[in-house]
Amino acid sequence: MKDSFKKRLFSKNIILTIVGILLLAYFIAVSMYWGRFDNFSKVMIFFSLSWIIASIKINAFIDIIKKLPKIIKIFLKITLVSFISSFIIVECIIIYNMRTTVAADADYVIVLGCQVDGSMPSIPLMRRVYAAINYLKENQNTNVIVSGGQGPGEDISEAAAMKIMLLRNGINENRIFEEDKSKSTMENFLFSDDLYNLRDKNIAIVTSDYHMFRALSTAKKLNYKNLKALPGKSQLSVLPAYLLREYAAIMYYKILRRI
Repeated sequence: MKDSFKKRLFSKNIILTIVGILLLAYFIAVSMYWGRFDNFSKVMIFFSLSWIIASIKINAFIDIIKKLPKIIKIFLKITLVSFISSFIIVECIIIYNMRTTVAADADYVIVLGCQVDGSMPSIPLMRRVYAAINYLKENQNTNVIVSGGQGPGEDISEAAAMKIMLLRNGINENRIFEEDKSKSTMENFLFSDDLYNLRDKNIAIVTSDYHMFRALSTAKKLNYKNLKALPGKSQLSVLPAYLLREYAAIMYYKILRRI
């Protein structure tokens, strides 16, 4: 009986260790694709390494948990169930809001900034701008606001990089308005409204699909009245990483009451 239990436990050890190794490889690959190891990447790589160590030492962890007082075990179970429940609920909300809801002839399209590599838009930013371009070509009465400041490693502002893309794709300069100081989603909307008085206008928000729920929620918190979604589709290979990071971002915004 003991031998059978040990074999099952050993099999679980191997499976969990392989899962941890795959997670580690995935997040390293995603970080290389992004061209940076940001705080999210570091946390997930640390999590993957911890998972691997925990998988290898699972017998010791089980023994430690068995020795814990009952009240601590209950607290740990409640914490785990609460985390899993919140994660599932938030991810479902994110995925639900990844769809397009915009109608024809919005007053403005607001394109939210994303990383620029030197002076070149990153792939997520390109996808946002192309979503805006397609809409602007079909809706000639709609103007566009490109919103995003200049961050570390960026030779020009995100707004400037987006404007260059729009001009190269045939969007008339008279239709393009810039907001080039913002550093966050909230600032995108605050600063754009300060410049162009947008809160009562019909607005189509253009951002990455995984980011749409947080963008819409932030704009509503700032009293934007008429909002629709025009998401830029993310690459499927990196979407899981974006969804994980967005969960953390939404919880952070919720704690700060930004949404």
